[in-house]
Amino acid sequence: MTLIYAFKDSSGQWHGDPDLPLLDPADTPGRGMLTYQPVPGTPEADGPFAGQTLTVLYGVVDLESGPVTYQLDNGGRFLASWHIHALLAAPMGTAPLPADTPSTHAQPPCVETSFTKNGLRYILTGTRCDSGQLTMDLTVSTNRGDIQGELCGTITDNDLQPLAHLLETAFRTLAVTPPSVPQAFPGSAWRQQVSDRLADRFRQQRDFGVLAAEFGCSRAAIYEELKRRRLISAPSQQGSTQKRQAAPAVSPILQQRRLVHRNSHARWSEEDDERLRQRSAAGIMNPELSNEFGRSVEAINSRLRKIEATGPAADQARLNAF
Repeated sequence: MTLIYAFKDSSGQWHGDPDLPLLDPADTPGRGMLTYQPVPGTPEADGPFAGQTLTVLYGVVDLESGPVTYQLDNGGRFLASWHIHALLAAPMGTAPLPADTPSTHAQPPCVETSFTKNGLRYILTGTRCDSGQLTMDLTVSTNRGDIQGELCGTITDNDLQPLAHLLETAFRTLAVTPPSVPQAFPGSAWRQQVSDRLADRFRQQRDFGVLAAEFGCSRAAIYEELKRRRLISAPSQQGSTQKRQAAPAVSPILQQRRLVHRNSHARWSEEDDERLRQRSAAGIMNPELSNEFGRSVEAINSRLRKIEATGPAADQARLNAF
């Protein structure tokens, strides 16, 4: 199903899931303008985005749809994901999840928001525990889902404002520009002090591009110095260990989705396509296919259309596309 899954506010800040991949990699996100004007006197009218003209992204995505259809300024009408509905409809970015969400899974987050800056994704998720406390999870990851940093803990509602003040103080005190360092190029000698600091930073930051920018040299220079210090091995020396490397960490938002649909955003194999084609031709309907394949009904519908399947489920999928 085509949904609005991200929007940019009047200050240029993205909200929702702007880097979410579409179900069909060949598709490109749709983009439009939405002047958000909620009904005066409703809770939505007190929201932070009321009265703003927003840039929205829409496409066929593996997300649950919210209950509200939004009309774009150019006349297009689209449902939004529950995440977007939560951000637009409630001042605190909260909204109930669909009623058919299985109760056996973890409680839905009472707040979930994220944005992307300088190639990194910043995600905040807050879940209310049975005791009434809040479990807060702050995550920094790459667009591929590799975790770069994480801060989590359990607090009460009264702790939020004091903690925000402490974080602001930490930013003003600790977020200083790193001192300049002598440039190093492939083949040149590294000063021992600089090399030692590179070794320390490498234990915290494994991205050669980030290290190269910080130390004022090329990626190749970073690689050669780390190899000289035996902190990394050349590809020929790594052998079969590369095959055993763990897959990139899954982002918390995707973990939450896979509590409901275990294969959410996983690639479809040829075997999966063939089995889906056969099950649809056998008369199995969309809800059963969703449970069997561990994917949302929207994802099943999109795949049935893509592989040009036959059967009542495929017919229904094509009807839902209009």
